[in-house]
Amino acid sequence: MKTLIIASTEFELAMLMEALKCRHKSRLLDFTVYQPDSPGEDSPIILRCGAGIANAAAAAALGIALYNPAHIFNVGVCGVYNADINTIGQVVTGARAIFADTGVDTGSAFQPMQAIDLPLAHSLDGDQIFNVVTLHTARGSSKLKHSVFLTVAACSGSMQRAALVSKRFSFEQELLCEDMESAAVALMASKADIPCTIVRGISNVCGDRDYGNWQLSKAAQAAQKELLKCL
Repeated sequence: MKTLIIASTEFELAMLMEALKCRHKSRLLDFTVYQPDSPGEDSPIILRCGAGIANAAAAAALGIALYNPAHIFNVGVCGVYNADINTIGQVVTGARAIFADTGVDTGSAFQPMQAIDLPLAHSLDGDQIFNVVTLHTARGSSKLKHSVFLTVAACSGSMQRAALVSKRFSFEQELLCEDMESAAVALMASKADIPCTIVRGISNVCGDRDYGNWQLSKAAQAAQKELLKCL
């Protein structure tokens, strides 16, 4: 079963490239593709897409069209809204990915795409997809936490902004994380009817811009180790 693994940066992929022996490097537009030197029919494809929703969607669409994967994984780091600093370094898998700032922002309120009847996609069985994309949770560690990912174009730069974004959707009782790519990858996978799994390590608390509290390397390595279990 061919898998497509997508991440925004190389440090979120380096451990996977080594473990899966994906050392052959090529270019796909501005994206970087890593494959084994002698790829087989089921060899993994690793794709570095760059940061943000547009890059992630474009890379996923190209990867789907060129490689016809049976499963897509998005791996990397994320922030967490509704948990404390003790969760940093833990790995989460997504139950849903949400376009958290796609819709109508009046300044005092936010309306998702459903409120203006503009679906982002239609599944192959005809269901409309607005802001929320359903994910396939990872089957790695039995202790892996499940999360709802809020995908944003602009990361929360203050605790006040984080609190505002996290309350836009009614998932307050679930673990909420913030990233810049997962919903975009998941939407492209949904358009192609391909299962999509998100595995990310928590690197920071959303809104905390004190980088001394962040643990990007620890979170990225933990996510990659967990993804290897899934594969």
